[in-house]
Amino acid sequence: MLILVFLAITASKNRQFIGLIMLPTQNYKPTEIPVDTTDLFEIDGFIKNDLVYIYVQGGPNWELFDRRLSPFTWMPHSGTYIRVFPYQSQILNHSILASSPPLTANQAQFEVAVSAEMLYRTIKYFKRRNKKVYVLCISHGSQIGLEMLKSYPNISDGLALTMIRLDIDKEAIDLTHDGKVPYFNENQEVTSRYLLPGILRFQRLNNRVVNMATLMKVSRNRYTELLKDKDLSNMVYVFGKNDNKVGYPKQHEIEFLKEKGVKILELECGHDDLGGKNYLNKINQLLMN
Repeated sequence: MLILVFLAITASKNRQFIGLIMLPTQNYKPTEIPVDTTDLFEIDGFIKNDLVYIYVQGGPNWELFDRRLSPFTWMPHSGTYIRVFPYQSQILNHSILASSPPLTANQAQFEVAVSAEMLYRTIKYFKRRNKKVYVLCISHGSQIGLEMLKSYPNISDGLALTMIRLDIDKEAIDLTHDGKVPYFNENQEVTSRYLLPGILRFQRLNNRVVNMATLMKVSRNRYTELLKDKDLSNMVYVFGKNDNKVGYPKQHEIEFLKEKGVKILELECGHDDLGGKNYLNKINQLLMN
């Protein structure tokens, strides 16, 4: 049976789930942030370069899963950047995703806040070295970006938040449980679906998906209220017209962003379709100018 499961995972290219299965089950332990800031990220490029581009991946994954699939793949001038991949709490601390019993809401909030602090420390590290620092966040990475904005000064030269809502529907949060996640149809009506296909919905893996979903439920926070006193003028907000995971932003979210001077970009794409040269060129034109 286990062999069949592994074949099914491999065939569907969901390597992430293999890693989740292999993580040993353990009791949750709060993440302790390393003292040395250079232990908070991985880096490509020459440190003498003047421009730093930080990519905050989606997920939440147990490793820097998107490193080979990062936006730098489609950025022809990325060789002139210092390319930075920050860790997230669940990457440093595997007890988060492998926790049994599952994470509580308070534990999840704490861990996303830890990821936000690590991102802030990473940005600050390069700003102190007189670098220009641009940050691109995707999906759960954007959740971390929002938590960072809530708690710390906005010190980057540009911050793009993509495929995230400021005030996601409470109904969508309530539907996130037992391995199910929200799904928005073409009319923006929200239902829920299992994240895993039936063949993979055995307890060990499904519990880990529940932990992932609990981290994502931190999006219950109302950021139009939490960020009302923050300077967001260096921010770019990107959403997909056909996003079926977080839905289309409501009018009050758009109005809030406009009042804050945020550059807004609507793309003809879904939640997982951001990769590609054309989309990234549009984002970077707003982010870096």
